[in-house]
Amino acid sequence: MHKATLIGVPAALLLGAAVLLLDPQHDPELAPETVQLTQRAFAFRPAGDYWQDKRAIDAPSAVENLQPRFEVMKYQVSQAEYARCVAEGDCLSLGEPGTPAADLPQTGASLLDAQLYADWLSRRTGQTWRLPSDREWAFFAGSRWADDALRIDGDDGSNPARRWLARYSFEAQTRTVGPAQPQARGSHGLNEFGIADLGGNVWEWTQSCHQRINLDASGEPLSRVEACSIRIAEGKHRAAINDFVRDARGGGCAAGQPPDNLGFRLVREIP
Repeated sequence: MHKATLIGVPAALLLGAAVLLLDPQHDPELAPETVQLTQRAFAFRPAGDYWQDKRAIDAPSAVENLQPRFEVMKYQVSQAEYARCVAEGDCLSLGEPGTPAADLPQTGASLLDAQLYADWLSRRTGQTWRLPSDREWAFFAGSRWADDALRIDGDDGSNPARRWLARYSFEAQTRTVGPAQPQARGSHGLNEFGIADLGGNVWEWTQSCHQRINLDASGEPLSRVEACSIRIAEGKHRAAINDFVRDARGGGCAAGQPPDNLGFRLVREIP
């Protein structure tokens, strides 16, 4: 065996791991509580505008099978957690008065704010944290995920107002019942996987870009255009929102009813 190896592991890798563990900037205690997930099949309908023969249609649904290579935060990022990032100069203050609460979700956050926090948490813990994709969110949301298909029978596309009215009706039915102010952690309960507050009155950013897909007669994609300045937020219903928006009620929601609040939770990649 070469002198620079130990049980088959190159010494350089061992040294790098030791440096990582001893790095004073790394504090694994900052890592939030997570939920482990197992492989399962689930029905998923992607977000976006789908067109076929010059008419808007529901996105095609398919059964997905996902082997998760990540764990998900049990709770949304709290005010106190976000405040640590602000205090260290890596996140922008969102201007909340008073002392940040440990049991209230951080709201009024844009996608850009969420990404800055994910970058900070990754550096501080020595782990890889990121926003989930829309598909991953549907996977761990389980029964809390809202399928946004309109299922308009006999729609030949000649009257676009039918879909507009159906979309408004669907989202009106999924509006938050009760106070719009953020509630204490756990107020909206756990889903079947033990993840809290999914589909409550705080919508959660995903990293998925808004897209427009044109399909041929057999349902195969002809073209796909992404608009990554608009991202998908998940909650009681999907929302497509400009990435810099912190309060969609004041504008910036690309389509449909705006979310009551914008917050986020992260996933931690498993090496």
